[in-house]
Amino acid sequence: MTDHLDGTLVLVADDQPDVARSICRPLEKAGARLRFVPDGEAALAAVADRPVDLLLVDMKMPPDHWGGLWLLEELRRGGWRIPALALSGEGAAQQITRAVRLGARDWVDKDNAGAELVERCVLAVGDQRADALDRAARQLPTPMAYRFDRYVRTTDPEKRLLEGLHTLESVFRFASVVGLAGTPPTLLRGVRAQQFGAPSMGTWLNVCVALDDLPNAGPDFKRLWSYLAPDRGGRQALQQFVAVRNGFAHGRVVDGADHGQGLDTLLRRFAQRALSAWRAEIALPLSMTYDGERFAVEVLKARGAGHPAPDVLNTSLPLVSNAPVLTHPDRPPLPLAPWMAVRMPGGPETARCLLFDGAQRTSGGPALDTPLRYSAGDGDGGAVTAAGRWASVLLWAAP
Repeated sequence: MTDHLDGTLVLVADDQPDVARSICRPLEKAGARLRFVPDGEAALAAVADRPVDLLLVDMKMPPDHWGGLWLLEELRRGGWRIPALALSGEGAAQQITRAVRLGARDWVDKDNAGAELVERCVLAVGDQRADALDRAARQLPTPMAYRFDRYVRTTDPEKRLLEGLHTLESVFRFASVVGLAGTPPTLLRGVRAQQFGAPSMGTWLNVCVALDDLPNAGPDFKRLWSYLAPDRGGRQALQQFVAVRNGFAHGRVVDGADHGQGLDTLLRRFAQRALSAWRAEIALPLSMTYDGERFAVEVLKARGAGHPAPDVLNTSLPLVSNAPVLTHPDRPPLPLAPWMAVRMPGGPETARCLLFDGAQRTSGGPALDTPLRYSAGDGDGGAVTAAGRWASVLLWAAP
């Protein structure tokens, strides 16, 4: 059972650090990676800064008297869905009841934590990850969700491994698009323009790693990438899966048993972290009205493996119709062009996200005005060309 905590990121909020470390020592022995903060405000800041798989929340801590309840209320108000366990001492029965109503999955009495905490944490994390892939197919941005949907529906072991690798590549690719759109243009270390011309899974990983090394990389990218590789040590495992994908591509025999299990764990962890804390969405603007102060924009939200859903986005900035943006509750909309485009061949009901997929092939190699090539973010259909030009790529990669 303790194997389920190996690599699990646990944030412990308790104003008695010595007591908290003593209580949580069994979690470390079970493989969990712990961070400690002294109060609810520090916990809220930590959640916004780095990925968390599970929260352990002391009820009686700052701010005020019952800071654990304050923290759970703020998380709920902010749209965070990170699983939490309440830690209680004597006389907190009423507060525990309220904590559960605020979304805490369970509670542990500090006096019995030594005997119960590991098992309760395993159950809380396991419950969340058990259906993470299905929820990812319904709720993540479409360019990733459709691949999760295909992965979930694939049962043959070898085909499932290959579909899982495609799913991981879709995460690399979507993270690259978000990073390139949200970061000031900079030549990326280790990435050549030739790779951008026909990007592979390894190209997308290299782009993500290079972006992650930039101090001014966009916050949406940094957040998304941290769900997959919360530290530099996580990059090696990702490189190994690229090598497995290359083995398939070159017809080599791949022993899929261990790779398949490891990949499944990686995808479930990513999905759960993204579902718990990713608050950005892809919006496809259609039309807008202005009331003298703000714009009300009719949009399609590209969420899940199905068709985009209509919604209204209120913003202080005008948006260009049919130009996809990334929306976030705490930041202005982020234009995704030229790395993402939208196609509506038969009106809004046929809207599809298009993701950058290289340069249009030319006999002498791409010129500055060579159109970029795109493929559908729902996996349906071949490559198409859109408005982007090769000059945009050369801001990031040397020829």
